[in-house]
Amino acid sequence: KLPGNRERVISSGNMQQVDRSLLNKRFNIDRDLGIQLRHHFKLSDKFIVREIVSIAQGEGRNITTGNLGGHQYTGRIELLPFGKFAGKGDYSASDLKREETPKLAIGVTYDHNNNAVKNRSNQGSYMENDEGYYETNINTWFIDAMFKYNGFSLMAEWADRDAKDPFAKNSDGTLTGDIVQVGTGLNLQSGYLFKNNWELSGRYTDIQLDEDITGKAAEKQYTLGVSKYIVGHKLKVQSDISLLDVENSNEEWMVRLQFDLHF
Repeated sequence: KLPGNRERVISSGNMQQVDRSLLNKRFNIDRDLGIQLRHHFKLSDKFIVREIVSIAQGEGRNITTGNLGGHQYTGRIELLPFGKFAGKGDYSASDLKREETPKLAIGVTYDHNNNAVKNRSNQGSYMENDEGYYETNINTWFIDAMFKYNGFSLMAEWADRDAKDPFAKNSDGTLTGDIVQVGTGLNLQSGYLFKNNWELSGRYTDIQLDEDITGKAAEKQYTLGVSKYIVGHKLKVQSDISLLDVENSNEEWMVRLQFDLHF
């Protein structure tokens, strides 16, 4: 996993709701083949600073031979002013450990995919042209935070993607129809875990792809979730209901129920 947005790095088995948000779907940089270097130090007895640097192929998961375009360079810094979370809770949703003192983690990621050939950096579909593949530099920013205290949890994420030239072109300058999915996203998610291990959670997601470039309208999604943790994240039942509001389109409702067992 590349050191991208916090929600993506959280394991699929440790999520607060049935699935990840639309921000993660539109902007995450997921996995890739490469190398990562990690380091941390303390500014005080509790204040921890973590640094992560990654160099990868830039084409995402399951590409093991060859390399189209350039490479992908990712840097991330994390600040934990109140010390470590119990049980690595900064990368596990919900406050199952019921932090006895407030805990906060703030992360900032910058990702540069040099001569990227996919329309969502190392994700999405390949941008083909008459010479093979269209290449352009794609930059992605993430700012995120996780806060937990006494059963209450709050996760916030912001994402931004831009490209040197988002319109894929042939060698003669004509458009191919492929477009880099540039824009911004915001996700706010919070929950409270009761002493009987039932949890209520809510999520608000706002996706603003550049409509003048991508032709995609703004999306807003509102989600209300309920979970019962039987053996923490290892054995749980989760359900949520979501309203998707797409500009100039009909509203969509979605209801999900999930039984989760993993070990």
